[in-house]
Amino acid sequence: MKTCAMVFTIGWGAALAFGWIALAAPASEPGSLQTFNMLLAAMGAGAGLWSWLRIRRGC
Repeated sequence: MKTCAMVFTIGWGAALAFGWIALAAPASEPGSLQTFNMLLAAMGAGAGLWSWLRIRRGC
């Protein structure tokens, strides 16, 4: 249960942090870096959602 809770917190934290970086990036930032930030945000959201589902089932 503790592991799922840690993955939940870290996953959603990463989703928020990298999502904000991708959205607040200046226009001069390379597109590949912005895409990379969006991928990291999506992976964080996926990890957070997966761990939340595991916590709901009792991990």
